[in-house]
Amino acid sequence: MTAPSLYAAIDLGSNSFHLVVMRSDGTHLQSVECKRELVRLAAGVDADTGKLTREARNRALRCLTHFRDALHQVPTENITAVGTSAFRRLVGDVRFLHQAETALGQPIRILSGEDEARYIYRGVSQGRDENARRFVLDIGGGSTEIIVGQGRQSEVVASLDLGCVTLTSEFLSDDRLTDAHLAACEAMVDEQIASVRDRFVGVQWDDVMGASGSIKAVSWALSNLGLIHNGVIERDQLDRLHPVLTQAESQQQLSQLLELNPRRIAVFAAGYIILQRVFHAFDLTSMRISHQAIREGLIDEMVEPALQKSALG
Repeated sequence: MTAPSLYAAIDLGSNSFHLVVMRSDGTHLQSVECKRELVRLAAGVDADTGKLTREARNRALRCLTHFRDALHQVPTENITAVGTSAFRRLVGDVRFLHQAETALGQPIRILSGEDEARYIYRGVSQGRDENARRFVLDIGGGSTEIIVGQGRQSEVVASLDLGCVTLTSEFLSDDRLTDAHLAACEAMVDEQIASVRDRFVGVQWDDVMGASGSIKAVSWALSNLGLIHNGVIERDQLDRLHPVLTQAESQQQLSQLLELNPRRIAVFAAGYIILQRVFHAFDLTSMRISHQAIREGLIDEMVEPALQKSALG
């Protein structure tokens, strides 16, 4: 019997950095270690220069150094690190990219939005019905991915250049949210969705999955308000949450109303708006939560050749 192997995936997102270490016995994957640090990289990118602020740079490098310490038991060939939306914006900061790879001790591959979407779909679909047609949504800090596929194969993908961090910075940074704030944000989201909607015309799906911290936060908020009881997000209940965003006098009060961590509430409204507008644009009625996403997709890609080799004997 083949000895279990360790695999690690590092996902350097626009809002948080994640590290997952998993063990493969040739048949199953088992989680060994998970780390997450709130870095808010997208909020630290200067739109004019494409460079990071000193504070964001220091947060990122400190996190990557911590991650490096957790990788010493994983074979180098079984480690993959990717940068997503915020890294795509860092075209003018080559120095930071070098510093990041040095701090992590690994090369960092910068994914296109569509490649990011394909890995997300692959991760969400891992271990699920191979025949089901699936709609998958992931709301990140700097981009939003929409994917439809069958089994583990994505077919139609779209990556929107907006996320909960970037939308918050542009429209929802005031302590008290107003209808005007929300309307401006919604108009931007609707415009972006409309630009890719034609790709999905005539495409069918049986299942709808959401895979991101923003979507999980909405599910938790709905549960805390007593609007849902099984974690599944329903459109009618989702719409009922909308007026709560402007009823709160401050972000702190909103955090208390929804019983959510203050750090999550800072970008909650933007994530909620993206989710709600996607529900309406694609006529979704409900969405289940996936606890698998891009990191599991990255590991699945590394493990697959080993499984194929094992199957061949």
